[in-house]
Amino acid sequence: MKKRFLLTFILAMIATASFAQDKPGWIYNKPKPSNNTYLYVVESATGLSELEARNQAFARVFQSTAMRLGQPIDSDEINRAVQQGTDFNVISSQYNIPINKICEYTEKISRNNYRVYILCQVAKAGNVIVDFDYDFDGCYDKKKYKNGPALLKSMIIPGWGQMSKNHYVEGVLTLSVEGAFAAGAIVTYKSAQSYYDKIKAGEGDVSSHIKYYNSNKTMNHVCLGAAAAIYAINLYRAVAAKPKYKKSYALNPSVIPADNSYAYGVSLIYNF
Repeated sequence: MKKRFLLTFILAMIATASFAQDKPGWIYNKPKPSNNTYLYVVESATGLSELEARNQAFARVFQSTAMRLGQPIDSDEINRAVQQGTDFNVISSQYNIPINKICEYTEKISRNNYRVYILCQVAKAGNVIVDFDYDFDGCYDKKKYKNGPALLKSMIIPGWGQMSKNHYVEGVLTLSVEGAFAAGAIVTYKSAQSYYDKIKAGEGDVSSHIKYYNSNKTMNHVCLGAAAAIYAINLYRAVAAKPKYKKSYALNPSVIPADNSYAYGVSLIYNF
């Protein structure tokens, strides 16, 4: 019986791991813009960390868009700004390059090497007012986030299915509460068993032992019922939770004071 359970668990882990390797569809097929003021661009880069790979990919989007729009930029300045991290300004009086990063996918290609793919909405031309689709919800891959694998994950570890759909707070909370009730059920069961053994052996104050035995049995039933309810809700939420994607970057044009005058530029803000 134990061998059969172990084999089932291993096969389930292999199955869920295979789903995790699927890349989002937007890497191969860029979505169509909702209007003619912007285009979709996909870039990728590798690095020794996710941050390095992400920044390099973003720099490629920035530079390729600037070249397509015919806007002169200082490549070294852009690279330095991107490498600095999460919040920076790039000043130039001669360009205006609106970019909206909406999707990201990271894969670990070796022990210390990452590849990051990003999907961005970029200005179609330099002389138009860009109307980005900020409500774009096509970042997740339907095959990766479909309900079957999420349900299987939550059957194995409560909350795992929700976390696989990027509901991390809900997933961690579910796992914590389920673990707490499960631990309570184990503790109260052992305690009740201990008092039962004392009652059976006729040790000490039997009436007091009976009282604590009944109390622990009641609490055990409460913990088991609560754990079962949380587990059932966990399975329901693994299917019902809609995958969500948190936009991390937003790069938009801005006007920046410079030497008692104003220069056009862009600001990049990272949302946690």
